[in-house]
Formats: sequence, C-alpha cells, structure tokens
Amino acid sequence: MIVKKIKVYPYREKNCFLNLTRIFLKFSLIFIVFFKMASSKAEIHFNELKDEYNKLLEKKYVLLPHKGTYLLPFSHNDNPNSNTFKTIEDENKDRGTFYERTETEFQISFLILTNKNIFNTNFNTFIGYTHRAYWQVYNKDWSRPFRETNYMPEIFARYVFDKPPKILNAHYIGYDIGFVHQSNGQVQELSRSWNRIFSRFTFLAGSTFFNFTLWYRLPESKDENENPYMYKYRGYGEIDMRHEFGELDLRLRILPGTEHISGEFALSYPWKEGIRFYSKIVRQA
Repeated sequence: MIVKKIKVYPYREKNCFLNLTRIFLKFSLIFIVFFKMASSKAEIHFNELKDEYNKLLEKKYVLLPHKGTYLLPFSHNDNPNSNTFKTIEDENKDRGTFYERTETEFQISFLILTNKNIFNTNFNTFIGYTHRAYWQVYNKDWSRPFRETNYMPEIFARYVFDKPPKILNAHYIGYDIGFVHQSNGQVQELSRSWNRIFSRFTFLAGSTFFNFTLWYRLPESKDENENPYMYKYRGYGEIDMRHEFGELDLRLRILPGTEHISGEFALSYPWKEGIRFYSKIVRQA
C-alpha cells in the first residue's frame, strides 16, 4: 500500500512527440495481442457485466461505485511541492519540515443515478463526486495537516449498447458525455480549478477494458484562468486500461500532456468480501 511519485522533468516538444508516438505504438501492440486472445469471450463477459449494471440501477437510493474508493496508509512522495506554504515554513524553521515525504492518501468516489432510460432510450444520467486527499498524518510537528485536497463533481449521461458493435474485434460497449469541475477548494490566491466537457468511450476485449477520454477545457478570462498551461501537463484526454488476471486486477492510466506525461499503474487483490488490497505507482508531471 505504498505510492511512489516520480518527478517528471520537462520535455522538449520534439522529444515529447516521439515519446507519445512510442506510447501509442506500444499501446497498439497491446490492443492487437489482447484482441486476438480475448475476442471470443468478450460477448459472454459483456452480458454478465450488463446484467450486473442493470441490477445496480434497479436499487433505489444507492451510491454506485465510480472512480474507486481506497485508503493508502503509507504513501511516499519522492518530490513534494513545498512552494505553497514555503513562507510559513521559513518563519517556523524550528518545527522541522512542513511536508513529510510519507503521508496517507485516500479517495472517496461515487455515482448517483438521477434519470433512467431517458425518452425510452438506453441513456441514463448520473451525478458523480470524487474526493481525494493527501494527509500528513505522520507530521506531528505541524499538527498533521492535509497537504492537499481535490474535489471533482461531475454530471454526465451514459449510453450502454444492448448489442455492442465490434471495432478491431473489441466490443464498443458504451460512452459518456458530460461536464466536470475540478478544484483544490482554496481561496483565490491558492485556488487551482478548471472546468471541462468530456466524452468517454469504453471498449471491452475479454477481461480487458479500455477507456478513452477526450475533453475540452471551457475558456476563462485571462484574470480568472488559474491554470493557463494545464494542457502541457494534462493534455486533451487520457487513456485508461484495466485487465483482470483471475482475481488480480491491474490498471494502467496515461495522461499525455503536450510537454509532460503522467502515468499511474495500480493493482488490487481481494482480501475480504467487498475489500481489496490496493497499491499504485504514480509518475506525476
């Protein structure tokens, strides 16, 4: 249950393009291998998932799973950003380091169904919320503060095909269209927020899921734009791949910015009913 975050140094534009190309080629090879191995059982797997999905939607007043809820008691950050509260730290040097490299990370994420089968179609609408916090629980000298908290409310419509079409032997099972706001919830001087509209496309090949998300950042005035260079770090979308090896669940997430690339590799394994061991490695731009 340890997170390792690695500093990513700036790429030149040409090198970044080459890196993106290599990632695309490797990812394409993964596609071909999985599609050839798993296409024969994808339809059976989809039908099972569709039944489970419909059963969940039948339950009233239930918080549905979304982007994952987890607790990492020990999360190690190789290169924490200490600039935010540097002034406070400089004024109280006798207390020691404001940011301990080892902390606790947790995330709570859920969906609420708001409308089902809109206009007698397969469209359902949801409200989602994801809350991620980094807690300096081992930093007694500084009263165990929350180093950072991110809030991400969203609203979207989801369409799941009754008979998913095949693309390159993978089943195109559905898509989402919606709006998402992401913020650290701070006052103006420390605030970091952005708004996006997005489309997310989901494919299934055997036991492998592929999510491709494209987004468009809603424009802001120059004075209100708190992240003018976000595209350099987060780009215009992300690639999310999840594969099941028996009970072992593996996930790879890539955010190809125009100058920096972030990634996340996570694995989980069942422990008790409804609870899994979880660990991840993050390469953060």
